[in-house]
Amino acid sequence: MVWHKYVLRWVFLRLVGLSSSYYAFQKFSVYNAVKKINELGFETAELGAAHSFEKDIWKNLKKIKKDFPKMNFTVHGMFPPLKRHYWFNLSLGLARENKKIFADMFKAAELVEAVCVTVHPGYLSEALFNKKMGMDCAKTGKIIPKKQAVKGIYSAVKFALELSENTGIGFGLENIPMGIFKPAIYSQKDFKAFFSEFPRAGLLFDMGHALCEQRLEEILGLKEKIIQMHVHFSRPNSVAIKLDEHLPLPSEESIAFMKTIPQIKRIPLIFEHSSNISEQQILDEKKLLEKFLKKI
Repeated sequence: MVWHKYVLRWVFLRLVGLSSSYYAFQKFSVYNAVKKINELGFETAELGAAHSFEKDIWKNLKKIKKDFPKMNFTVHGMFPPLKRHYWFNLSLGLARENKKIFADMFKAAELVEAVCVTVHPGYLSEALFNKKMGMDCAKTGKIIPKKQAVKGIYSAVKFALELSENTGIGFGLENIPMGIFKPAIYSQKDFKAFFSEFPRAGLLFDMGHALCEQRLEEILGLKEKIIQMHVHFSRPNSVAIKLDEHLPLPSEESIAFMKTIPQIKRIPLIFEHSSNISEQQILDEKKLLEKFLKKI
């Protein structure tokens, strides 16, 4: 597995962080989102996928690294955002747009010295915006047969891992639930086949995604591949909404499973929430998680 060239620093730093998407949903710029994350007391920030296009993004990322030199970063994409709305779908393979997106993600990661770049796996259909309902509404397009989708994903990932090797920055895929878009790499079997093909790739383990589908134990079967976590709580979708709720952690019991992940203190643990969660709730779960980590 590829780890960032600065990984030895991370062993001695707090890796609990917050995704900048939390503030992006509140219309903050990338720079101001990182500034707010820093002011909340986090030493780690994930540059998330919810931001709007910024013309001066490369200048802004350099300023972020200059103004917050002690902060640590991960990049989760699609980041940085494009000027036009586009669903980043690995199932389309190494199309020109996907190649540029990967190149820009690793460029951004280099500028802030991020530890890893992570993305969603591709989908079993085209992913489109519903223009009649606005950019926040999605719809599925043409079906992509699974064999074809996996072939496209593998082609795109091969390029991403070349960038990973060249920069010394880790790369991983996230486990995502079934929703409007059906992931082409979904089951433990799918991921094991993927890691067999790409042993240097890692897993972004999203606990909320696993909880909402009651698949926590299944995904934990891949625990040795976890290089980052998205940390938040969700009730099973049989008793709640049919999606990950991205709720705050309710108790230490809800994260007891982390004890089974040997590298848990050496990977970024990123809170991922929308703007319906308050800053105080985030600070409360930060305290809860850090207290828990000290005990293990």
